[in-house]
Amino acid sequence: MEKFLTVKEVSDVLHLGKTNTYKLFQGKDFPKITIGRKLLIKESELDGYLEKYAGAIIDL
Repeated sequence: MEKFLTVKEVSDVLHLGKTNTYKLFQGKDFPKITIGRKLLIKESELDGYLEKYAGAIIDL
């Protein structure tokens, strides 16, 4: 089974603050899953998102 990451876990992985991580999750093309108020992303989809934007500037 694939691992789902929370906002805190993504924040830790990307070395971003919580506020900027929430802004990232609000992006239109960010592949998040919302369950109630909980925001999650599949670990593989986060990897894909980062590969897609490698070398780019993501404006939060």
